[in-house]
Amino acid sequence: MSEEYYVLDTKGKLWEVEEYPCRDEELKALLDYEVFKRRKASPEAAPHTRLMKKLKLAEHEELSDAGHLRLLPRGALIFDLLSDFALQIALRKGAYVVHTSNMYDLEYPPVAKHAELFGQKMYKLKPGKREFVLRYAACFGQFSILKDYEISYSDLPLWIFELADSYRYERRGEISGLARQRLFHMPDLHCLCANMEQAKEIFRSLRDECFEVARSMGWTYVSLYNVTRDFLEEERDFLNRLVREEGRDALLHVVEPGKYYWVINVEFCFIDNINRPIESATVQIDVGNAKRFGITYTDADGSKKHPIIIHTAIIGSIERFMCCLLEKAEKDRKAGKPPMLPLWLSPVQVRVIPVSDEDLPFCEELVKRLLRERIRAELDDRDRSVSWKVRRAEESWIPYIVVVGSEERESGLLSVRIRGGGLRKMRADDLIEEIKRKTEGYPYRPLYGPMRLSKAPSFAD
Repeated sequence: MSEEYYVLDTKGKLWEVEEYPCRDEELKALLDYEVFKRRKASPEAAPHTRLMKKLKLAEHEELSDAGHLRLLPRGALIFDLLSDFALQIALRKGAYVVHTSNMYDLEYPPVAKHAELFGQKMYKLKPGKREFVLRYAACFGQFSILKDYEISYSDLPLWIFELADSYRYERRGEISGLARQRLFHMPDLHCLCANMEQAKEIFRSLRDECFEVARSMGWTYVSLYNVTRDFLEEERDFLNRLVREEGRDALLHVVEPGKYYWVINVEFCFIDNINRPIESATVQIDVGNAKRFGITYTDADGSKKHPIIIHTAIIGSIERFMCCLLEKAEKDRKAGKPPMLPLWLSPVQVRVIPVSDEDLPFCEELVKRLLRERIRAELDDRDRSVSWKVRRAEESWIPYIVVVGSEERESGLLSVRIRGGGLRKMRADDLIEEIKRKTEGYPYRPLYGPMRLSKAPSFAD
C-alpha cells in the first residue's frame, strides 16, 4: 500500500489502527475522521458558527464567492490581535518580515510542480492569456525572495515571516464558518536550516511552542504525524521522542517518499464539539522545495548547498484559531463554566454601567482613564434599565462589568462583576492593575469604535 495509518504510543510501540485499544476520546475522534472517514454530514452544526454570529464577530459575505467571510468590528479586533501575536512570535525568533504577491504564474515550473499537490483545491485566475494560481500560503513569495539573494552558512538558521491571505478552492459542502473557508489568513513562518540535525532540533522547539500556546488558551492538541516511509524507518527514535515528550499517543500517516516535498508534516488538531478535528498549528520539514525553487546557501568551504526548509504556523490560520477559541468556550459552557475569551483577546475588557444620569460624568471619566491605561472599555449610556444593560454585557462575554451608583461615587469602591469570578468591590487602581497583570506580554490594540454605546450601530454593539 502507498499510504498506511498507525498509532505510535508514548512508549514507542507502533500499533495497527484496528488493533489499537483507544481510550483517548479526542484521539478516537481523530481516528474516526482521518482513518475510518466517519464524518459529520452537517459541519454547520458546529457551535462556533452560531457563536461567531451571536457575538457579532463574523458573517458570510454574500457578495463574494462561497467561503469568504466579513469580520465585524469585534471580530476584526480579535483577528488583528491574533495577527500581532503571530508577528510577536516571529520577531522573537529574529524573523525577517516580508509582504509578497498572492498570485503566481502556473507556467513557472516550480509553481506548477508545487501546485500539482493541491489538485482540485487550486484557486485559479486567468485575467489574460496567462493562467495564475492564488497562493495557498506564503511559500511561493518567500521562496522567490530567498532564491534571488546570497545566503551564507553563517546566516542559518534564517527565519522569514508573512501574514498571507491564502486561497483554497474547498468544495462547497466542506465550507464551515471559521473552520474551513476558501479565503483565510496564514501567519506563515519559514526557517532555512543547514542540515537535518539542525532542522530536527528547531522542529522540536516549534512543536513545544505550539503546545505552549494551546495550553495558554486552555486546550490541548492531538497530533497527526504525516511521515514518509523512509523517514519513519531512519528517524524512528526521533519520532518516539516527539510522541513521548507530548505525553499523548499520536496518529501516524505513512506515505511513499517523494510524493510530497516534506518528510514529516505534523498537524496539531483541536477536537471541536461535534468531534471534528480542526487542524490548528503545523510544523513541517521540507527537503524538496529548496532545490525546486533554486534556493542555495554558501557553505564554509565555498560550495553551494540547498538548505532544509521548516514550514510552521504556530497558531495555524487566524480564522481557525478563532474557531478553536469559540469551540473551547462552548466546551466550558457544557461543563458548567461561563463561556469567555482570553482577557487579552476580549474586544471589550470592561463595560461601565451608570445607575442614573447623575452617575454619567463619573463613569465617563472612569472609562477615559481605563482607555488611557490601554484597557478596552465602553460606557453603556443607552436609555435602558441597569438590569438590561448587565444582561447584555453578560451575553457579550464582557470580562469586567462595573456598575456605578451614588455609593460607588462617594466611596471610590467600584462594584465589579468578574466573569467567572463573582462580584467584588475594587478601587479603580486595583482594577487597572489586575487587568494589566493578566494581559502582560500579550499584544494590545485600542477599542475599535467609540466608547459610548449610544453611538454604536447595531452591528457593533
